[in-house]
Amino acid sequence: AERGRNVKLREAGLTWHVVDDDVIVLDLDGSVYLQLNGSGRVLWEMLTDPRTAADLTAALVDRYGIERQRADADVADFVAELERRGLLAN
Repeated sequence: AERGRNVKLREAGLTWHVVDDDVIVLDLDGSVYLQLNGSGRVLWEMLTDPRTAADLTAALVDRYGIERQRADADVADFVAELERRGLLAN
């Protein structure tokens, strides 16, 4: 994902809820079930509003104290996975 481009979860056909420390995602259109915890949950909840990759990276660095380079890679992988599953707004 480009650092300056906004990414956001799509709204239609997507439902999710928090169970303990996890986020449980149901994609009603694609019949996809996804369970996220840790940094995945943090990023998912941020994506209810438009965010840039830089926003997401900064959140991981602040929350977990990891290096920016690692956070960048984690964010890129996470966003790419959501895109692959069709869970992001166009």
